[in-house]
Formats: sequence, structure tokens, C-alpha cells
Amino acid sequence: MREGGGRRLHLREKRCRGASEAGLSVMARRVLKLASLAAATTGVYLYGNKFLDPNDFGVVRVGRAIATTAVITYDYLTSLRSVPYGSEEYDFLKSQVHLRSAERLRELCCANRGTFIKVGQHLGALDYLLPEEYTRTLKVLHSQAPQSTRQEIEQVIREDLGKEIKELFASFEDAPLGAASLAQVHKAVLQDGRTVAVKVQHPKVQAQSSKDILLMEVLLLVVKQIFPDFEFMWLVEEAKKNLPLELDFLNEGRNAEKVAHMLKNFDFLKVPRIYWELSTRRVLLMEFMEGGQVNDRAYMKRNGINVNEVSRNLGKLYSEMIFVNGFVHCDPHPGNVLVKKCPASGKAHIILLDHGLYQVLSESFRMDYCHLWQALIKADMKRVQKYSRRLGAGDLYPLFACMLTARSWESVNRGIDRSPVSASEDIEIRSNAAAYLPQITQLLNNVPRQMLLLLKTNDLLRGIESALQTRASASSFLNMSRCCIRAVSTYQRSKSHSLYRRAQISLTEALSLWQINLYELFLWLKGSRLGNWVIALLSRMHHCTH
Repeated sequence: MREGGGRRLHLREKRCRGASEAGLSVMARRVLKLASLAAATTGVYLYGNKFLDPNDFGVVRVGRAIATTAVITYDYLTSLRSVPYGSEEYDFLKSQVHLRSAERLRELCCANRGTFIKVGQHLGALDYLLPEEYTRTLKVLHSQAPQSTRQEIEQVIREDLGKEIKELFASFEDAPLGAASLAQVHKAVLQDGRTVAVKVQHPKVQAQSSKDILLMEVLLLVVKQIFPDFEFMWLVEEAKKNLPLELDFLNEGRNAEKVAHMLKNFDFLKVPRIYWELSTRRVLLMEFMEGGQVNDRAYMKRNGINVNEVSRNLGKLYSEMIFVNGFVHCDPHPGNVLVKKCPASGKAHIILLDHGLYQVLSESFRMDYCHLWQALIKADMKRVQKYSRRLGAGDLYPLFACMLTARSWESVNRGIDRSPVSASEDIEIRSNAAAYLPQITQLLNNVPRQMLLLLKTNDLLRGIESALQTRASASSFLNMSRCCIRAVSTYQRSKSHSLYRRAQISLTEALSLWQINLYELFLWLKGSRLGNWVIALLSRMHHCTH
């Protein structure tokens, strides 16, 4: 698969560097000159005017985006032109171009803020789908989001709630608990003494977002004309669909209440309560909750929190959301998932924050996804191929399986639950993200839109598991299997009109779940002192009989 993909990629790159190369270079230079002229002219006007923020002016944001796109395009067109494809020098230079381009993209996101940072964060989360130079560079955007001033926060609260901060709150901390691309959160105390978290939208994001998305769409279309294999329109389509929802904090509040009710059987899950009387589309008041970030092993060690328990419960949570309910929290980066030890029970609570971005899965998609994961866990390659094709992967189903599991094709064939991820395999997967980038972008354009946020969510969860050193544990696959069995059985019962058939489905479900429980007991015994003692005793008895 690597050899065939490499030849196809080579042919495409040769065509790109062929007869039209000179014309494309001229085009890139012209775009760069025009963008620089526009940016320089605007800069002269604004220079020294301390009352104006250049980011408020569309021409500045557009000029900056065009200039950055032109420089990145020109770099890719010229830097690899005279180097033999596939050589060590080519791979080294390509990595350097990736890194330079990622740094320029990061600087653009930080300068233009808002929607640009949001999209950059999304790209930074695609660990096993994009070259490592991009994901590593763009990850810092989670900690480099802009902050609104106290005056701007007061203005939004005044406009939306009709009162001043001092009228609503007994105290309001100036320094935000956290700042994100679209909003920031402050700790406050209401007049009645309740401690709350106040999420306030950055004042200019709403007005700029639709223009920013249009700008990104135009720039991506231009880049696609130069590089036909560049297939990132899915990114704009997702932003168009999801950003208006994320900018509506009332929608976020409804999502929070829905997921809290949906997963009420999980006593370890905590979702902040929403105070509707003081919430609007741009201001959201929530119950204040605190804890350590879910990837902070040192915090868990200091507070006596069982890392394996946290990882196991997080897996249960997301398996339930994805396979059983089809309503998925799609932004589980560490800042949105906190852990805290409950003083009463001694168990760890998982606190789920930021409910603006959810993916609703259709029933047909959810069933195909369940069947695919069951096939992947059982290493049933015929069914892996069947359900990958049903989900739009086509002939690229082996690559699709590797993208979903973040495992090598060899591990997928052997069974992803048979062995943990080795360091060498992890490096191989990350390097393949660069080698197969055209095929990966083609896949991302072909699969159902519902799959895109799931892939991002998978990568974020894998990042947490890697930080906790619990990745690819047997218990996570067992929990997934349970949820898949329950989801498929529930679906089959709903489609059956025969009482006998429904009873048959329930019996098969119970037997399958019983087998998983038995296997889980075996794994527990195998890893426990009691189990080791029993195994040693049986072994000694076996030797004595012989």
C-alpha cells in the first residue's frame, strides 16, 4: 500500500512541478506583491493610531491572510523543485517546508484571532491525520487564545443582560480562568452567595466569523487550483455548519443539560448546572466546578486519583455517547475535561465542560460505525472492508482503518486489542500522515460529514490516553464492544415485529455481554496477585501429576 501510494503521489508531484511550474511561480509572486502592497498601505494609515485595533479592519485581516497563503504556496512550489523525489534530502526539505508553513499559519491564526484560531485548533487536534510538523506547531493555539479586556467584557454583559457587573455580582475576577478562541470564562460570586463561572463571548467574533469563513473558502479554492491534490474544503464546510452553533451559548446550555440527562447513570460524570435567568446567546452562567486537567498525571498522583480508573471511565463515557446515543461531545481537549477526587467516596469525578460542539449521528451511520468497530476489534477483514466502504472509504479502506485506530495495517490485521502501541509503531503512523497526505485528504472529502468530528474526537482522546500511558488497554476495547452490542441489539429489536425474534435478540445480547464479562474477569485475575497465586498453584499441581 505504501509503495503504490508513493508512486501515485510522485506522479502528481511531477505533474505539479511540470510545464505549468513557471506560470504558477509567477502567479504566486503576483499574489504576494498585491497582498504586501495592500497590507503596507493599510499599515501606514493605522500606524500610531492607538485608538484603533487593526484587527477590526477587514482589509488588514484579508491582506494578512492572502500574504500568508501566498508565501506558503510559493515555498511549496519552489523549495522542492530541484530535489529528487523520495531521496533523504527531499524528505528533509519537505519536513522543513511543513514546519515553516505551520509556523506561518500559527502566526496568522494568532494575529487574526477568533475563527482563525478555532480552525487552527481543529487542525492541531488531527494528530494522526496531518503531518506532525503541523499538529505539533498548531497545538499551542489552545494556550494562546486572545483575551478580551475588562471594558469589553462589561460591554457584552451590559448589552445582553441590561445591567452592570457590580449590580449582578458580589465579586467578579478580572483575570479569566481560561480564554478560548470564541470566549473567555471568569469566576464570580452572585449576590446570593453562589459561586459561578461566567462565559462571555469576545465582542467582535460574531461579526467577523462569517467573513473569515468566506475568506478561508476563497483562499482554499485558489490553493486547490495550484495544487489539485489539496482537498481541504471539508474544513470550511465544517466551520460553516458548526461555528454558528458554537457562537450560540443558549445552544451550548441545552447541550449541557441534554448530555447530563442522557448519561445520568454515570455517577462519576459531572456537568455544570446552567443558570438560565442570567444566560443569553453571548453570556452563559454556569455552576462553578474545578479540578485538574485530565492529562495531568502529576495532579492525579498528588491527589490519589487512579489514572486507570479515569481512563476507563472516559472511555465508557465516549463509547456510550458515540455508539449508544449518537450525541457526541466533540471537543474533549484537556482543558475541557477535568478530574477531581470526591472527598465522600474517594472516587474520581470527571467534569465535562464546553458543550458548544456536538455531533448528532444518524441511525444508519451509527450502526455502520458500530459494525466497523466490532470488525476491527475482532480483526474480521471482510467486514472491515464492507463497512469501511459503506462509510465512504472505497478502495482506501486499509488507510481508513489505520486512520480510525491510529494503528499500522499490520496491527489491524493482527487485532488491535492483541498488543499495545509501540513507540516505533506510533512513529510509523505519524510519518504515514505526511506520506499519504493526498489520500488522507481525499478520504476526508469522501466520508460522511459526521465522520470528520469523530476523527478529531478520536485523536483528542488518544492524546489523553497517551499522556496517561493507558492507550490501547484491553478494558477500553471491552467497553466499546459492550456499547456496540447494546446499540446493535436495541436497533434490531426496534425493527422487529415478532415477539419471538425480539426475545432471540435479547438472549444473544445477554450471552455476548456475559462472554465479555467473563473475559474481563479472566484479565483481572491474570493481572492480580490472587490470579498469579492461583496460576502458580495450578502450575505446581500440574507438575506434581507428571
